[in-house]
Amino acid sequence: MKRVAESAVLLRSIRDQLALKHNLSLRDLYRSLELPGKSPLKDAQAALDEAVRVAYGMDGGADALEFLLDLNAKLSEAEAKGQPVRSAGLPDYIADRASYITTDSLTA
Repeated sequence: MKRVAESAVLLRSIRDQLALKHNLSLRDLYRSLELPGKSPLKDAQAALDEAVRVAYGMDGGADALEFLLDLNAKLSEAEAKGQPVRSAGLPDYIADRASYITTDSLTA
């Protein structure tokens, strides 16, 4: 969990720096991911993707869309049976919730 939060903050920081430095929109920044070669944005996105895969228990070779659709179906079935389903956000077992709160945010 902590790795996802840290990776997301790093991605937003790098993205904001690159957008400002090169006067690019988010759309243009993410289009740059399609270009060949390495970039700090690609590396940060890959780190976040990997952190999320680990948090969900998804192996590296799994198709993300298939995995998430399957997870959604399982949760929907459990919910329909009246079984408890954890909602989005930090799990209840996270005691130090304040360490996950940051001051960075998306603004219009």
